[in-house]
Amino acid sequence: MADSRFYAIRLFIRKKWPLGYNLTLFLAVIALAWLLSYLAKGEGIADQTANALFLLVLAAGLWISEAIPPFAVSILVIGFAIYFLDDSHWSVISDDWEKYLGTWSSPVIWILLGGFFLAMGAQITQFDKKFSRLILTKFGTTPNRLLLGCMLTTGLLSMFMSNTATTSMMIAIVIPIIKKLDQDDPFLKSMLLGVAIAATIGGMGTVIGSPPNAIALGIIQNAGVEFDFFSWMMFGMPLALFLIFLSWLFLIRFYKTEIKSLTLNQEDEAGPYPNRNTFRNRLLVVITFIVTIGLWITSSWHNIPVAVVSFIPVLTLTVGGVVYGEDMRLLPWDTLILVAGGLTLGLVITDSNLDQYLVTKIPVFHNVVVLAAVLGFLTSLLSNIMSNTAAASILIPLGASLLPDYVLEISLVIGLSASTAMFLPISTPPNAIAFSYGYLRQADFRPIGITQALIGPAIILLAVILLI
Repeated sequence: MADSRFYAIRLFIRKKWPLGYNLTLFLAVIALAWLLSYLAKGEGIADQTANALFLLVLAAGLWISEAIPPFAVSILVIGFAIYFLDDSHWSVISDDWEKYLGTWSSPVIWILLGGFFLAMGAQITQFDKKFSRLILTKFGTTPNRLLLGCMLTTGLLSMFMSNTATTSMMIAIVIPIIKKLDQDDPFLKSMLLGVAIAATIGGMGTVIGSPPNAIALGIIQNAGVEFDFFSWMMFGMPLALFLIFLSWLFLIRFYKTEIKSLTLNQEDEAGPYPNRNTFRNRLLVVITFIVTIGLWITSSWHNIPVAVVSFIPVLTLTVGGVVYGEDMRLLPWDTLILVAGGLTLGLVITDSNLDQYLVTKIPVFHNVVVLAAVLGFLTSLLSNIMSNTAAASILIPLGASLLPDYVLEISLVIGLSASTAMFLPISTPPNAIAFSYGYLRQADFRPIGITQALIGPAIILLAVILLI
């Protein structure tokens, strides 16, 4: 009877409440943000600091609740910083408005854009598929070695391509094998899970591998710390490969198979761009990859800014006829906007002295390692239930403000921990893609998801302590 009353009340509210679900969430987040900023003003803090606190709570609440799309929250952050940070009147614009708006064209955004063009060129010419098949043939035909080959290849490609696109491509390559297997064979699950996991972890390897990395690098560079594309790669790539290897060990022990040998499908498909899927275009993509990545890695030697190097794939692939004008709409512009919003939020926290206020109000552990561990595990937890880019946009600026003397270390811990979320099918796009084929249940993600959430941030923190 109690259950019937409960559902009746819920139905009544749903019918009578004049506002939609998302609008209700939106207004509730605004109310919470206003309340906290109002209470802070009662303590005598400056209006600018209180306004920044309102913006931080508003952005965090909207990113977590997803009342509006994540990229729209970033636009809201930039607009608020320009119009309402210094003064609540429309007629007063922040003196630093160009700086807050300029995050959209920051070097980090250009690095990501260059990476997106490289990935687009590889997909259009199907260089990614040919490269993957070439690598996989070197690992033999035994299931465990083939799984390792798939995971390493996926991880390597995800360092330079969208992990969503990489997952779709790799599953398309192995799906003929999966369809031949018995539906109850453990190897079927380990293959799908392995590709999804490797795609997420592989993003740790480079700045362009995952948007949280770009946000972390932006915060690091804004703090005046010297840390470039090569530095991130030398730290992130071995760490990503190590975590992929640990995940492989877990999968082959948790999903043991009796199969002795498997054959990889070697048939090529024309793809959606048959006119551009030519040897000449693939050669151009390979040369562009080598030149761009090479110049990114050696930027400290030739002193060409990494952002300027990103012009190379944009110009080369468009002039060379690999990427057409209409392909521009395929770029993930929402991700770029989301990253820009995260960078702006970091500037707002510092410029408004909100960081100093938070240090006095948030119970900060005296042990830096303990606080870094808490933020790392919190990042992994939030990334399981919301966009990891949005989680990084909230926690990296917050962590940098709590530990201003350890901006590099805390940004790395939080940024990389955002790539350890694998507990749910919705935790990451690779998980969702693997789940969509119908061979996995939600429960199949839990063992590896719990393992990664526990050991991932811990290993990242240990690596930061030992190497940095």
